[in-house]
Amino acid sequence: MPALPRVSGSLLVALSLAACGRTGAVRPSNPPATAAPVELTPSMNGAPWATPAPADVSRPPADAERDASGVVRKILARGKGTVHPGPTTYVDLRYAGWERNGNQFEGTPTDAEPGRYELRELVPGIAKELMLMVAGDRRRLWVPSALAYGERVSYTNAPKGDVTYDVELVRVTPPPPVPADLQVAPKGAKTTKSGLVYLVLEKGTGKAHPTEHGHARVVYTAWTPDGHMFECSLATADVVPVALQRLPAGWRQAMLHMVEGDKWRLWLPGNLAFGELRPGQEPVPFGPPLGPVVFDVELVAILP
Repeated sequence: MPALPRVSGSLLVALSLAACGRTGAVRPSNPPATAAPVELTPSMNGAPWATPAPADVSRPPADAERDASGVVRKILARGKGTVHPGPTTYVDLRYAGWERNGNQFEGTPTDAEPGRYELRELVPGIAKELMLMVAGDRRRLWVPSALAYGERVSYTNAPKGDVTYDVELVRVTPPPPVPADLQVAPKGAKTTKSGLVYLVLEKGTGKAHPTEHGHARVVYTAWTPDGHMFECSLATADVVPVALQRLPAGWRQAMLHMVEGDKWRLWLPGNLAFGELRPGQEPVPFGPPLGPVVFDVELVAILP
């Protein structure tokens, strides 16, 4: 299940999404550039995320609640949160998943921070249950195969039968709201000679600027002019590191003039973003959008 410590062979993730730059359906802990499929063998029990299976892993107790969907739940702890996750929410989770024979096939490391996931990335049985939970809730869930991995041939190392999960909802993070000025920048925005348009949303108190070959910690979200969010750093963590050399040209130009604490909105033409769509050209599936895009960027810290 991206960026905080990840489980080896995490399988809660559903289809890979273009949104937020996610790729890969089965992602290992701190994944390398390419990762071999993880086999479901008892040797995985020695992994840092190994969690002993509960005594009732194979069958829910008589006092468990049965949902109309087919999911059976046992409430292990009640939280003090007040917000339920929505369909596009990000959730910080601690969890473990077992086959009904007690073999664990995924989970988060027991001694690490929770992992962050998009609710829509999770298998249906888990996603629906999380929408009923609040921060601090912990539940044991018996999920039928049809609401887990079932016969999905794309999940080569996922169990196909009924599964059991322990899930703790640690935190709920809503996605950023869609700005109203994505198509046309407001009058207060400024335009550079290169064609970059920017608006200072919040002024920082820093003095130094990032360098062209430098690194920084940022929070950012990106939309197409029609309001489609295609990248969001919150899908990974509260703050993420970036290398300026790897940023789209317009974003990099803006960063060179920002200071710590600055939050800017950037309107980038295609030539300063991911390119322009030529007549007759077909967009690349799951690739970054061609043409103009809009970024909200907050410079949190300049890294050495």
